[in-house]
Amino acid sequence: MNDMEAVLIKAKTIASAWSQLIHEIYEKGEEHKPDYKTMTKRVHATIHIEDVNNNQVSPAVPFGENLIAKYKEELTEEYADWYNSLEDDDKRKFDYCYAKQLFRYGQAAYDSVNANVSNLRPGSRRHVGVLWENEVHIPKFEDQPCWIAYKLEQLNDTQVRIYLLYRSWDAFGGFPANIPAIVEGFKKVFKEHDLNYEIESLIATGWDTHIYDTDLQAVEKIFKTSELCPLCKCITPKHSFIQTTKGKACPECKKSM
Repeated sequence: MNDMEAVLIKAKTIASAWSQLIHEIYEKGEEHKPDYKTMTKRVHATIHIEDVNNNQVSPAVPFGENLIAKYKEELTEEYADWYNSLEDDDKRKFDYCYAKQLFRYGQAAYDSVNANVSNLRPGSRRHVGVLWENEVHIPKFEDQPCWIAYKLEQLNDTQVRIYLLYRSWDAFGGFPANIPAIVEGFKKVFKEHDLNYEIESLIATGWDTHIYDTDLQAVEKIFKTSELCPLCKCITPKHSFIQTTKGKACPECKKSM
């Protein structure tokens, strides 16, 4: 067994971050068997994304834009209210719901996102929300939240940085749905508070960021026919690279030259 790698990924876009992340895990990941049957390859990852608005989804992700749009709808205050309105035995009611944890946390139904957003102060490190309820989730042996905390940092009058923390993070199928939905959820709250903030960057850390063994075949197939663009670090089909004065580039990088 290999030692667990700690990787730092700096990316211009969400699509580039995902491309680099699955490449790092595929190449360097430690084989790990969790306390259930499915094997994984994993790294400890910190990912810094500069631009969270453009090029959010790589064409290589294992699902389309429609599913990501669905995740965006589910990470809202309205969804939290709908979830809470369900009877306890309703099959649509899972053991945890991120919208509930963000907007109706705990028995007091505390709304951490709106409280933090309405209270932002430049330079403060105190605008934190937790999605893990100790008394509820520690006794459980499954179905605990994977995303466990966030922090908002106001950088200046118009810019905010978002920090995320995952205890366990599915890099292949989870990441490309999670990040655009989280970005959209916070942007919606800013707009509802009439705050003209843009998300300057996002930094996410996954203690155990992994690809499931069942997905490794799909990842292997991607890297048989594609590789990372040397310039933007996005997954690009090998046949589509273009030679430029700066070397090999994907079509999007070529357009921007």
